[in-house]
Amino acid sequence: MEQRIQSLEQQIKQLKLTVIATVSLLLLVLAVAFTGKAPTSNIIRAKGIVIEDEQGRDRILIGAPIPTSNNRVRTDTNLVRKYWASTGADSNEYMQWYKNYRHNGNGIAILNEQGFDKVLLGDSLPDPNTGKRMFSSTGMLWNDDLGYERGGIGVNKTANGKYRSVVGLDDDSGEAVHLFTLEDGTKALRIAGVNGYLLIGLSQQSGGLFQAKQPFAGIKYFNNKGKLVWQQVMHQQHNK
Repeated sequence: MEQRIQSLEQQIKQLKLTVIATVSLLLLVLAVAFTGKAPTSNIIRAKGIVIEDEQGRDRILIGAPIPTSNNRVRTDTNLVRKYWASTGADSNEYMQWYKNYRHNGNGIAILNEQGFDKVLLGDSLPDPNTGKRMFSSTGMLWNDDLGYERGGIGVNKTANGKYRSVVGLDDDSGEAVHLFTLEDGTKALRIAGVNGYLLIGLSQQSGGLFQAKQPFAGIKYFNNKGKLVWQQVMHQQHNK
């Protein structure tokens, strides 16, 4: 009997703890629901966060700007020379270009085990390791296992303060497929190959991407020197 009473007392004690925890959680939910914000004690403030894997290697860098890391190939000039500069004809020339690339950004960088950037998410994202970006980019980028850019999605701000949205997919030869809306009203799909590229879309203005004299809707194929080879016009409105 005594053992049974002790068991009941233990169950009641556990029930009390459960009720207290449930009520506390409910009060927190109600506080958030009615005030529109969580208690300030639940907010974590930090200049940066570095998450390591089981072997102690930096794998996720979070911050504004992204924190530095000794494991990151991108910011180690010796590793840059070893993995990237050595693939070109003149490694010294590459290193001169590379020092002017943007390597920082505000957001998240996910590294693989070897320290190469695999995914970048945020604002003012870094340049690719093959050249400087034309515009400041906000969005997400993904790379291959050696840190070469393979695609991305984002919005870019031009020098005159306008915006263009782009979805891009790259292959071994570079830019492969891009879908974009440009600041001049152009909407297009660009498919690139070794010998040239195909443009499908429309533009509200003459000139620009489609090299049209009037607003254009249709398909154009340009060779790798930018010369028009073939076109199919669906609609072309002549200016009055």
